[in-house]
Formats: sequence, structure tokens, C-alpha cells
Amino acid sequence: MDSLKAAWNKHKRILMITAIITFAVLILFIPYSTGIPERGILGTFLIFLFTMMWGLKGGIIGAVYSIINLGYYIANSPHQIDNSFLVLGTVLYLFIGIALGRLLDVVRGQKADVSNLLKSLEQKETNYHNLFDTIVDGLFVFDINDIYGQVHIIDVNTVACRLLGYEKEEILRLTCFDLIDKNYSKKMKYIFGKLFHADQELLFETVFITKQGQKIATECHCNSIRKNGKVYGNCVVRDITERKKVEEKIRYLTFHDSLTGIYNRAYFENELEKYDNLRYLPISVIMGDMNGLKLVNDAFGHDEGDRLLKIAANSLKESCRQADTVARYGGDEFVILLPNTTTQEAEGIIERISNKISQTQFGPIPPSIALGCETKTFIQQDIHLILKHAEDNMYQQKLMSEQSNRSAVISTLERTLIEVSEETELHALRLQTLCDQMCVKLDLSSSLRNELRLLAVLHDIGKVAIPQTILTKAEELTLDEWKLIKQHTEIGYRIAQSSPDLAIISEGILSHHERWDGTGYPRGLKGEDIPLSARILSIADAYDVMISGRAYKPKMSKEEAMEEIKKGAGTQFDPELAKVFIEIVSNET
Repeated sequence: MDSLKAAWNKHKRILMITAIITFAVLILFIPYSTGIPERGILGTFLIFLFTMMWGLKGGIIGAVYSIINLGYYIANSPHQIDNSFLVLGTVLYLFIGIALGRLLDVVRGQKADVSNLLKSLEQKETNYHNLFDTIVDGLFVFDINDIYGQVHIIDVNTVACRLLGYEKEEILRLTCFDLIDKNYSKKMKYIFGKLFHADQELLFETVFITKQGQKIATECHCNSIRKNGKVYGNCVVRDITERKKVEEKIRYLTFHDSLTGIYNRAYFENELEKYDNLRYLPISVIMGDMNGLKLVNDAFGHDEGDRLLKIAANSLKESCRQADTVARYGGDEFVILLPNTTTQEAEGIIERISNKISQTQFGPIPPSIALGCETKTFIQQDIHLILKHAEDNMYQQKLMSEQSNRSAVISTLERTLIEVSEETELHALRLQTLCDQMCVKLDLSSSLRNELRLLAVLHDIGKVAIPQTILTKAEELTLDEWKLIKQHTEIGYRIAQSSPDLAIISEGILSHHERWDGTGYPRGLKGEDIPLSARILSIADAYDVMISGRAYKPKMSKEEAMEEIKKGAGTQFDPELAKVFIEIVSNET
């Protein structure tokens, strides 16, 4: 049965046409004995078949064919038939064909319109669901008629399901408040209330909770619509977790020092204005300035200088209270804002900071910081003047302790030089003795003699920044290692320039590897352009190294060393000074 139905649906058009043609042909051969009514019924049936097949056109064609057939029948019938039957049949056939065809066309047109409308609705529904599910953001549809009870979710797209880790069926069993962080419940009730009482759009941020309990920061764009006396809401949800992290990072960088992690000057100045009121009196301010930062940067590089600043920042934070604001105010300056703090309490914090920093281990030099404070006790006082007085007190304390700090730094550098290189105290003493003898022999001033005594000890101070493995390497140095070694004169020069006590020997440190013929380093000075102190020291230093030996050079006898000095006169050494030096060491016992 099903196979017959399928065959009919497949071939019904051909079968209909075949039936119509067959009927139209056979009707011609129906006997003339058949009466007019029978002919009318057959013609009407033929019109009906044509109409079913081709609508109005088929009805007219069927009517015309039937009229012709009827006329032919009347003309050839053996019975006498009144011609009025032809007129009546013509009118009847045309009426039936036109009316039936028109009716059928209208029905078919309406059926087609309905079919197209259904297809359009299906397509729109498909498009809606495709859009609903493929939109890049999460989408919720919810019923907000019970804003003080449960706001039920009535539809949700796959993006929202994926975002929250639920299946769609699971979410549809939950309410909006089941998915929102409890800390935002009050805010969400307010938003649902606004959506319920007025058709409007709202943009806000909230936090969703996933099925796994993870919090997701979101931006929500909601609007409400009214339908059949009820209020429904649509909400587009966008995950802004990464954006919030970036914003938080930007906010952190805006108010924090990127190196030390403590607050920066901009944040401190905001806090200064905020705390400058009667409720926080007395307000104390501590200013601090790192000692020796420039020296550390010049001698050991900015990485060591940065480490020193981090140590200072940590010491300040650990020595202060939670309510205090610790900030980096400038390159080597720090500032602390202390609300509700008396001068005596601020001085106690200063003592705590000093002890903390002094106990901190820092390789190159002992870390120290100059600190000063001032307190605002009356509301009429200008907080910025208080800050200025704290800075003045800090600089005063820095001047008082500067000499002892410099002495400690120089002593530390001397010890470091002895530890990392083959320079020894005995070598320095021998150089001082040789330089003294040269000064006496040449009748030089006492100031130059003092300069040479200090230069004898610290001429290689720049080596504290050179890796010890290179300084003590027994094998031949590579080109890169040799370039690094040659930098010690410039490093030493910067160290000496950063300390007033050493500035006098800075030129001697920079030039003690220059050669008389101009082939030395770092500047390639020639002849008497080389400072006198450097020319004297270079001879004494070369002689003592030769007779003492180094890891990279075996020691020589006194005579061999004197011969080398003679060979270098006029090329490496000042020839006149070399001659005087040979006389001095020749007479030594």
C-alpha cells in the first residue's frame, strides 16, 4: 500500500495528464444516443479535470473544449435538438470553468502563501536559534515578575552554558540568584526592580559563580520587555575577567613603584591631601635618602643599585605600621606618611628602620639611609611645609653622618678589592714606599705625596666590579675578558668621582694604564698629557708586580725587573721617571 502511495505521489502529474487526454478523446466517441444531461455531466467532469490540473487556464480550456464538443454533438445528433441548449451549455461551461478555476487558484495561492509563511517562520526561528547560540557573548532570557522571590531563567544560549560550566537543562532549573555571587545579591535585586518597573536598558558589572565555584567578572547589558501582562528580561553577559586583570595591573602601576613595589610619589601626594584633616592629627612625615647609591651604581652596576633600593624599601615597610603609607619619592628618596603619630613615635620608627637596614646583608657596601621627620600638630599648619622640614632634617642628618659613611664605604671597597683580586695590603704598602721614595728624589709637594699614597691603595678599585674568575684566571684571557678587564680604570674613576674624599685621585685611577707612547688605555694619552701621579704609579706598580708575580705571570728577580723597566722607558714609561726609579731600586738593599 505504501509503495502504491509513493508511486502515485511520484507520478501523479503524468497520470493526471494521461487521464485528461484519454477522457477528452474518449468523449468524442460516446454514442449519440446519450442525452444532453449526460453530455453536460461529462463536459463538467472534463472541465473539473482541466481545472484541477491547470487552474483558471485549465477551466477555460476545458470549457471551450466541452462547448465545441457539445456543438459538434448537437449538429450531428440524429435527434432534433434546440440550439438554445448550445447557448445554455456555453454559459454553463464557461461559468463552471471560470468559477471553479478562479476558486482553485485562490485556494492554491492561499495555500502557497501559508506554506511560504510557515517556511519563513521556520527559517526565522532557525536563524534566531542560530544567532542565539552562536553570538560571542552569553545570553539569558528570564522572568522578572517575582523580583523579591526567584527570578527564573527561561532560556539561555550555549555560550553562557560553556561560560558557567553547566548544561542548558541544569541552568533552566536554577534562578538568577543561584548563579550570582552572594556579595552582589543586593545590587541584583535593585537592578531587577528597575527592569520590572520600567522598560529600559541597563549596563553594569557583576560576578557569576561557575558550576566549579570559580568567580567570573562580567559586564551585563540588560533590557526588559512586557508581553501579555508579564515582564521578561534579556541579558547579554560578557566575560571581562582578563580585562579586569589588565585594569588592576594598570591601577597598580599607576600608584606603585615598578622597581620596589611600594607606593609611588603620585599615590603619596593623594594620600597626603586625604589625611590632611583634623581627624588624623598629629600627622608625622619621615623623609629618607639612601647613602652611597650612586657609588654602588658606578662601581657594581645598576642591578646592584636596584637591589639596594629594594632592600631599603622592604626595611621601611617591615618597620612601619599597616596604616602608614610608605612610598618611593624620587631616585634614592623615600617618604613615609604617619597619621595619628607624634614626633616621639616617629623617632621610634626611624630608629627601627635604621636598625633594620644596618642588619641587612648587602654584598658590596654596608647599606645605610639618612632619615629626618617632622610633625603637624595644628590644622593651620601647611602639610607641604611639614614635608619640606622633614626633608631639611633628613639632609642635616645626612651631612652629620656623611664622613663616617664614606669612611665605611671606602674601607669596605678596600676589603672587597683584596678579596676579589690578587691585590694585597703588602702590595699597597710596597707601592706607597716606592712612591714616597720617588717623591723625595724628585722633591715633589706633600699634597702629591699624599695623593700617591692614596692612589697606591685604591688605583685598582674598579676591579671590584670585575668577576673574580677573570681577575684570577691563570690562562690567557679571551678578547671579551680583556675588554672587561680594561673597563676597571673607568669604573674606578666613577667610584672616586662619587666620593669627595676620593675625587683627588680620580684622574690618577683613570690614567694609570696609559703609556708614554700613547698606546695605553682608556684615552690613549701620550707623554706629559698623562698625569704625573699616574706616570709614577705605573712604574712602581709594574716593578712590584714583576718581582711579586701573579697567577698569569711568574715572578722575576730584581735585576730582571729593572731590565724590563729600562726596556719600557720611552714606550711604556716616562723615560726620566724610569731613570730615577732605577737609581732608587738599585741602591736598595
